[in-house]
Parts: sequence; C-alpha cells; structure tokens
Amino acid sequence: MRVWRALILALVAQAWPLACGTERAPYAAGVTPPERSVGGEDAGLMLGDAGEVPSGPCGSQSIPVISEAPNLSFIIDHSGSMGEALAGNGLSKYENARIALARVLGAIGHRVNYGATIFPGLTEVTGCEAGDELMPVAPGDSPKYARAGELGPRLEDLLGRLSIAGVSGGTPAAATLTKSLPTLRALEGKTYVILLTDGAPNCNEQLSCRASACIPNIERVKAGALDCTGEVNCCAPTTQDPWANLSCVDEDASLQAVQALSEAGVDTFVVGMPGSEPYENLLDAMAEAGGTARPGSPKYYSVADTEALEQALKAIAASVAISCDIPLDYEPPERDFVNVYFDGKVVAYDAEAGWEWTPEGHVVIRGNACEQLSAGDVLEVQILAGCKTVVK
Repeated sequence: MRVWRALILALVAQAWPLACGTERAPYAAGVTPPERSVGGEDAGLMLGDAGEVPSGPCGSQSIPVISEAPNLSFIIDHSGSMGEALAGNGLSKYENARIALARVLGAIGHRVNYGATIFPGLTEVTGCEAGDELMPVAPGDSPKYARAGELGPRLEDLLGRLSIAGVSGGTPAAATLTKSLPTLRALEGKTYVILLTDGAPNCNEQLSCRASACIPNIERVKAGALDCTGEVNCCAPTTQDPWANLSCVDEDASLQAVQALSEAGVDTFVVGMPGSEPYENLLDAMAEAGGTARPGSPKYYSVADTEALEQALKAIAASVAISCDIPLDYEPPERDFVNVYFDGKVVAYDAEAGWEWTPEGHVVIRGNACEQLSAGDVLEVQILAGCKTVVK
C-alpha cells in the first residue's frame, strides 16, 4: 500500500553553513543532475522536501524526494448516536472525530489529498438518505502551515463544514459507499476510504430480519413503546412503526459496497467507535473486504476513547502516506557524504536503528527511526549531501 515515488530534483549547489562541523565532500566534476520541477508553494511538503534553507543540518546539496500523494476520503457517521459522549474529554463522538481529523490532517495533510463525506445525507427526510460529500478530495494545505503549527485554510474550511452538519438520523453506510464509488474511482492515483462509524449499518428498506439481526434487540434497548430486551422482534413493521425494518443490520449490502470499492482499486479502512462492539464480526469482514485487515483481532480499528481515535487515524494516514524505503532516481556521487535529518536532527547511519543504503541505491530508514517516521511523528525529512556521513 505504500505509494512513494521518488523524484530527484536538481542538486542545489549553494553554500550552506557547515553546521555539523564535519568534513565537506568535494563537488563532483562533470556531474549534471536531471532537471526536475519542485512545484510552487502549495506543492506539499513531502518526504525529503528541504523546505527553507536550514541553519542546523549540514550539507551543500539538497536532495528532495517527492511522492505520489495518496487520496484519502473520510466517510464519517453523523447519526444520532454520534452525539453521545466519548470517554476522554466528555465531548460527543462526532466532535471527537472532528478534533482528531484536525490534529491528524494538521500534521500529515500536506502529504496527501483529502476530502470528506458524511452520512446520512444533509437533505434529511427519513434520516436514511445516502451521505453527501462535504468536501471533494483535493491537495491539502501548503506545508508552511504545518511548519508554523497552524491550521491551513482548507482544513479550517473542512472543520467548519463538519461542525455545521451536527448529528441526527440513521447509519446508511452501504448506500453512502455505493454513492461515493463513481467519484472515488475517477480520482487519479491510489485512493483510500476511511470509514468512521459507531454502530452497524442499517437503513435498507428492502430488508426484513429476525430479532438476532435487529439493532434494537442486539443492543437491548427500547424502540418506541417496545421493550427490545425480550422475545419481541423490534424490526418487524407494525401499524405504529411501518419502517421498523430500517433497523435491521445491513450486512450484505455493506460488504458488497466495500468489495465494489476494492475491485475499483479503492481500499477501505474501518474505524469503530464505542457502540460498534456488538458488530465486531461485520466490521472485521468489512476490513477484510476492503483490503486493510489488521493482524490479530479485531481486524478493524476499534477505538475506546479520544486518544485511541486520534492514534488510529494518525496510524492509517501515515501508513499510506509515508514509507521507510526511499528509492532515488539520482544517487549522489559520494555515498559517504550524505546525511538524513528528521525535523532538523541528524539520523545516524545505522542498520538497526537509523538509516542505510541498499545495493540498489535506496535510502532505507531502519528500526526505531522507521517506527518514528511511520507513526507520523516526523514532519520533515531532509536528505542532504556535502558533509561526512554521521555514523553511530
């Protein structure tokens, strides 16, 4: 699922200060790097993007590495149950999803293209309408906002739209995924869906079910005047509630929708918030059909509180936007005069917990350094040539 495609831009022969006090490499005579365009201010901070001229890292040649940014479509449940409080800060599950998105996209948004859809739809009549796209998938904000620790205008716009939406209605996940398919399939590059929900998909008016597949019965709650803790099937339509069957678990259609996305090349991550626990088997099956099943159990991302939600979204975004294997189109002439920096701090050349060259000329991040990078804890990676490699 890793989508990094390294492009080596022109080696910039500018005299940066020798900040690390190490030996400089001589310029290689007759070496003409390939000419590549970095793009403008909004091109996005990618792995190896040197950004502004650093004062700390040492090297006279900057080797930027630019990826093919993945597309992330966040498909978010804003049903009535998402208004319930989530452990950790007392805010609603929906508001916590909004906060987690702000933090994750604030740190990683410049590496990806992203957009968001919420379900049920905004034009609510029955509460079971297929979801609506709040913001189309497009490049995130300029990296200058991430460097300054600020939210960019695009992210602020998304958060504002999510805030206005509020919570209400049911969980038409299958209909929303099906409705989103043509739009997602038309995107260029690799696309991922991140489905965030706190319960089982429902809202399929074609279904009828027994009590064992009826959400009020499974959750042992009341449905109007009916006590669903006993033998009564609370999804059986009555004169008083002719649409009771909308509360049947919509299992088959949901799996088919995720499978259709997968066949179109779109993988689906499933994040289950509190309330989704009784439907673990279905969410596991959706993660498997979506090509993102985790090892062990559960196979989807089950989150119990605010911190776990943020970590899950961060891990997902980092896993598709960042790789520890960095192939280079143009290898510096002197391997012993190259250094890697995480946010301005040198990463020692070390096969176990730093970085190393591969025989093919790739830069590969190893051990703890790879874990740090993959977790999304590194904003900027620089690869600089011109100073003696720092070795552990």
